[in-house]
Amino acid sequence: MSTLSLKKTNRFSINDIKKDMKIILKKKMNKKYFDLSIKNLNDSAPIHKNDQWAQRLGLKKKIFPGFAVTSPFSKMIGMYLPGKNCVIMNIDFKFKKPTFQNDNLQYICKVKKIIKSLNVVVLSLLVLRKKEIVVEGSSQCKILQFNK
Repeated sequence: MSTLSLKKTNRFSINDIKKDMKIILKKKMNKKYFDLSIKNLNDSAPIHKNDQWAQRLGLKKKIFPGFAVTSPFSKMIGMYLPGKNCVIMNIDFKFKKPTFQNDNLQYICKVKKIIKSLNVVVLSLLVLRKKEIVVEGSSQCKILQFNK
């Protein structure tokens, strides 16, 4: 199955969605995004703000907040796959490796299963740094229909 484009948002119906459809997003976790995430999440935990604190905990330096790392999936799911007709029913993440400032990440959202009778799509979610899995997860999304 082909990879969808980020140039056009989608409004798929349950019948339009096929197993293994996917969308890929690349993002650099730069200082501007880091600072904005800390501010918006109101997360001043020292593991996110202080390299020495993080090093005492066995990390090489301060880490990105988990919500900041996974938040691009909201846009990917709500605008591209399944797209503008869906709502997230649940979402689950497992953080395998820490994310640091200036990491180049690749986000992959892929259709794992379609339950047409319930209008539900099950997605596989991955965040990679090079070929290393940083975060893996899954989501169930309900495809809504317009009232006539």
